[in-house]
Amino acid sequence: MDQELIQYLDGRFNEVNERIEEAKRHSGVLVEGLRHELQSVAEGLAMHIQVMHMQEREYHDGQHRETRALIRSVYDELKPRDN
Repeated sequence: MDQELIQYLDGRFNEVNERIEEAKRHSGVLVEGLRHELQSVAEGLAMHIQVMHMQEREYHDGQHRETRALIRSVYDELKPRDN
């Protein structure tokens, strides 16, 4: 092969390799950014679930207290009075 052609092909090969390496680095940066964003979303979702669970628990506890109070008042009215 002609020496000039070999040099030309080596140069082109090196350019392609450099572009591939640059694309790898860029992809790595993008992946790290996405990883960070996904972690933030996961933490936000976990916090949301925890808050919703606490709110539901408080609501059901309140409903339970109200029901017990209502049952107690009905029971007190219906139980025989000792006079």
